[in-house]
Amino acid sequence: MSIWAFVWMAALVAVFIGTYLMNKHTPKPEGCEDMSECGGCNNIACTHHSAHHEDEDKDEH
Repeated sequence: MSIWAFVWMAALVAVFIGTYLMNKHTPKPEGCEDMSECGGCNNIACTHHSAHHEDEDKDEH
């Protein structure tokens, strides 16, 4: 295997880590809604979907 494969892999990992850290430190825009009240789609796999929070709602009452 060529050394260039490792160089490309290291570069891609560095870009991923760099963009992740830049995104993490980006402030939330003004007027950004609270996603805990999201009910706009039927994507059950989304962690913001209300089906994932039914148990939490029962515990609060």
